[in-house]
Amino acid sequence: MDKPIYKINGKERKKLKKDISELKSFAKNFWYFHQLDKDMVSFYGGKDGYPMSDDNAQKKLDKIIEKIKIIEEQLLVLYDV
Repeated sequence: MDKPIYKINGKERKKLKKDISELKSFAKNFWYFHQLDKDMVSFYGGKDGYPMSDDNAQKKLDKIIEKIKIIEEQLLVLYDV
């Protein structure tokens, strides 16, 4: 059997790739849905703390982007002999 190319391989790699795909989709659509929440609250009213402020939204998005970078770095580690 051939040795794997990357340190993380098999089912674990497949799961991480799925997770990163979901996180990237979330980050891509984040501001659209945040604005949608703000617009809906203007029509129907909201609760205290909903929707989150733009500053809190930016902090949340920054955490997601940092998590994406960490996972991408993990996926790039090559298998050592």
